[in-house]
Amino acid sequence: MSKSEIKTGLLIGTLIILAAVSRLVDHPMNFTPMTAILLFSTAYISNKWLKLVFPFATILFTDIVLESVTGYGFHSGSAVVYLGYALIFAVGYILLEKVNFGRTLVAIVLSSTVFFLLTNFAFFYTESVTPNPAVGSYPHNMTGILASYQAGLPFFKNMLVGDLAFTSIIFAIYYAVKHFGLFEEAKN
Repeated sequence: MSKSEIKTGLLIGTLIILAAVSRLVDHPMNFTPMTAILLFSTAYISNKWLKLVFPFATILFTDIVLESVTGYGFHSGSAVVYLGYALIFAVGYILLEKVNFGRTLVAIVLSSTVFFLLTNFAFFYTESVTPNPAVGSYPHNMTGILASYQAGLPFFKNMLVGDLAFTSIIFAIYYAVKHFGLFEEAKN
């Protein structure tokens, strides 16, 4: 492994870890770096196993920290959330084999939308006779589904803005470091 490959690996790992740590500071609901971590990993980690394991291990670690510090790292919908993360990973894996602005933008918007549609699907919540956004219980019919999606719109907005911001930042930093000569070997 060359020095450049080692430096690139350290850069990728550092950016992912810094993004994950940002999740641990106070932030608006759903304004998190998860999509950025998953899309960035699929785009730039070359080892197929590490591409899968590292982002999920990082996210799991932050969930464990959040659970131990705040009591909000895990909840009854965590399995659905992690399924959503898996779908984001798949989107990135398919769309970001070749990274460019258009593919990255489509991956961000598609990831946010898929995650929103999955995690706000009323059938994942306990059933109630009438929509009750305060507790997340919805009737298991079209009215309940629509009420669940409507109640989730502010969170979707935060997620989409956060996904655009975090992904843009992490991809831009990586691009700047890689393309402005910071990894060139010293010349004698």
